[in-house]
Amino acid sequence: MKRLFLIAVPWFAFVLMGVALAEDTEATFKLPTGTITLEAPQDAEYKATLSPVNFPHSLHFSYSCQACHHNWDGNGPIKSCGTSGCHENFWVPKPDQADVPENGVKSMVGAFHQACRDCHRKEADQQKAAGSKSIATGPVACAGCHPDPHSQIENSDTALSIPLGVINIEAPEGVEATRGSVGFPHGLHFQFACKSCHHDWDGESEVEACSSCHSEPEPSGTRNIKDEANQMYYLAAYHNACVTCHRDTDKKRKAAMAQGNIDKADLPKAAPVNCKGCHRSS
Repeated sequence: MKRLFLIAVPWFAFVLMGVALAEDTEATFKLPTGTITLEAPQDAEYKATLSPVNFPHSLHFSYSCQACHHNWDGNGPIKSCGTSGCHENFWVPKPDQADVPENGVKSMVGAFHQACRDCHRKEADQQKAAGSKSIATGPVACAGCHPDPHSQIENSDTALSIPLGVINIEAPEGVEATRGSVGFPHGLHFQFACKSCHHDWDGESEVEACSSCHSEPEPSGTRNIKDEANQMYYLAAYHNACVTCHRDTDKKRKAAMAQGNIDKADLPKAAPVNCKGCHRSS
């Protein structure tokens, strides 16, 4: 199987088709699933002293795409971490040969360790603080990621086609809706983890429509969307997921604005919380 190199070959440059974020567009990108092996590039100045890392990409879909791909706008292709202007220096320069860019960008080795190992440590600390006796997170020791002897190179060749643009959400067939459909901007939600909404997704199978599970066309008894008996009611599922998150985001915006002296670009994005904000005119 063909090996993938971090700088020479941008293995995670997702493929785009169509024009993103146009209404009812068919624009998509290819999301690699399974395991990807991270190796030092062939032209690196220094030889790697530790083994390559087998990175389980699918196990990380419970995190936001932008937690790692932090400069991705959710619209264009994702570039290699080693792209010019990003973490293009694979190794940390020697003290007497330091050539640090003005923006202080870390070497790729430093970036990976900060993103991966530090996240694993943070999760472990949070679980300990919560009183957990069984810590479930990724490795923090060198051998946990760089095994000796080396693991077999493993690069999954499977990928899912993920919509980037606006998805038209309509009532299930046979249901007479009282409000118009919802144009859901999928590409604007990649700052959230996939599993925030697709909570039963295994990270590798095709993602099914919400209504494939939440298929009940009418509420059970009351029309209260918080009623546990309405978990499978399609309207309750959408409103609990969307409106609840939007309200929480609105609270965070107001709290941040109350602090003053904050750049608007750093504020959480505003989202609609009323009916007309989401539903199109019938």
